[in-house]
Amino acid sequence: MNLKQRLYRLISPNFRTRVHIEAPTINNAKLTYIVNVKLTRRRAIVFVCGWFAAGWLASSAVADDKPAAGAGEPPALVETQHKVTLGGHPLEYRAIAETIGLTDQKGEPTASVFTVAYLAEPAGERRPVAFVFNGGPGAASVFLHLGALGPRILDTPASGAVPSPPVKLSDNPSTWLTFTDLVFVDPVGTGFSRGKGKEDNPDKPFWNVQGDVNSLGAMVRRWLTRHQRWSSPVYLVGESYGGLRAAAMARSLPRDVGVAVSGLVLVSPALDMAILHPDISNTMAPAFRLPSFAATAAALAGRPAGPEIAGEAERFALSDYPAGLAALKGVPAPGDPFIARIAQLIGLREEVVRRARGRVSGYLFARELRRAQGEVLSLYDGTVTRSGGSDQSNDNAGDAVLDASVAAYTAAFQAYAANDLGYHTEQPYRVLPNEVSREWNWDAAREGGGGLGLALSSLENSLLAHPETRLLVVNGRYDLVTPYLSSRWLIDQLSVPANVRAGIRLRVYEGGHMMYMRPASRAAFAADAAELFAPENGAPAKSPATGSPAAP
Repeated sequence: MNLKQRLYRLISPNFRTRVHIEAPTINNAKLTYIVNVKLTRRRAIVFVCGWFAAGWLASSAVADDKPAAGAGEPPALVETQHKVTLGGHPLEYRAIAETIGLTDQKGEPTASVFTVAYLAEPAGERRPVAFVFNGGPGAASVFLHLGALGPRILDTPASGAVPSPPVKLSDNPSTWLTFTDLVFVDPVGTGFSRGKGKEDNPDKPFWNVQGDVNSLGAMVRRWLTRHQRWSSPVYLVGESYGGLRAAAMARSLPRDVGVAVSGLVLVSPALDMAILHPDISNTMAPAFRLPSFAATAAALAGRPAGPEIAGEAERFALSDYPAGLAALKGVPAPGDPFIARIAQLIGLREEVVRRARGRVSGYLFARELRRAQGEVLSLYDGTVTRSGGSDQSNDNAGDAVLDASVAAYTAAFQAYAANDLGYHTEQPYRVLPNEVSREWNWDAAREGGGGLGLALSSLENSLLAHPETRLLVVNGRYDLVTPYLSSRWLIDQLSVPANVRAGIRLRVYEGGHMMYMRPASRAAFAADAAELFAPENGAPAKSPATGSPAAP
């Protein structure tokens, strides 16, 4: 095994992009794009060791932390009653924190899946229920739970930056509980969910695309049975890798479980592995990043990232840019007009773009755009920055949004579970354990008809078989991990009738991968979701908060 292969195996998709961070191969609560960078032998070793050390420091306490002997299993079920006031009107609801047991064909326990459900009162069998997943793979659902959809929310500033400790929770004026019941699900190996098999690592059998989909399908079936909700319309909400997961489940649930999905909400979805892990022949993957780069550069320069900037960047990205990349031979000469056009559009120095041969990765952009100011951009929201080290090749301070949010959401949920949900356990709540993405098996993600891959082929088949299925896809304008243009282009590739396509909603909000961390975008997101769910409620949707989404 040569050096490149050993490094690849060591850092996995996850660390390779920690460079990007949440990849289908990354480990984050969201997926992460992968950085295609040629490293010298010395730089590669320094890079890997640095990121590996950072990941180890961030996760070793969680990965090795075990409850004291005799502490026992987490509680099987704890139910509490709550009330929140929204727009001057009280909303009463039940919160149910519980574990759902899974078994194999012999009836032997294989896993315990932790969920938190919010059921509005008075209860109704026909009220929709949304199952909510985050990504990673290896992310617990706490990001969407306490960041966007739940009745309680982490207080965040208008900029979308992560608040400094101690963190604070408050009532969420944009909670989706006004129009749907909610079930937040932590896949095996995350949150309080654990494998129960006899393997050395009983979680690992679930760390693959198909095993993950199958286990979550079984969980959905058991939850609907336990709570007598088989008459309820079922929705799936997935962020980042959770978008791939939800898309695949929309196809597998009707076939394997007997549950027809009424609608899907895909948040900053990772729908195609080839875009996240592009090779040299893929000219579209770097093209999709350009509009997000241009918008980020404009925002940090104090200019509004309006329709003109977006339109110019999108047209270039889908026309002259791929053709220009394909025509390049070697390293372009200084003053090359194609390189100059890219540099002018995204705000980087021509020399930086020239050395990259026009293929600017998110990692390179994040390090170079504000180098003169001594700042490094977050890959998860390019407008959020941190101070950079004097030697950026050894800068392992982490992502200003992702790394900071893991700590913030961990602290917030640990306090919330005990104080509000009455759920007490010495088990660690694993928000983003690195070993999950590091050991994930991606093979099934590439399966699917017509070269679409699992997620897109599942979406296409679901829409063809059930054209009434509603679909909302949302992205953040400054997301450098799963750029908004990739979502739009991939949805355009679906071979569905015009009437079905007309019902697909695409939205772009101010913010990054977790655009909902900005209160205004969270409100706009909730308004669009309420509209998607409106037919289930028998009346025009009433937004839980006001806010206008940016044009897609």
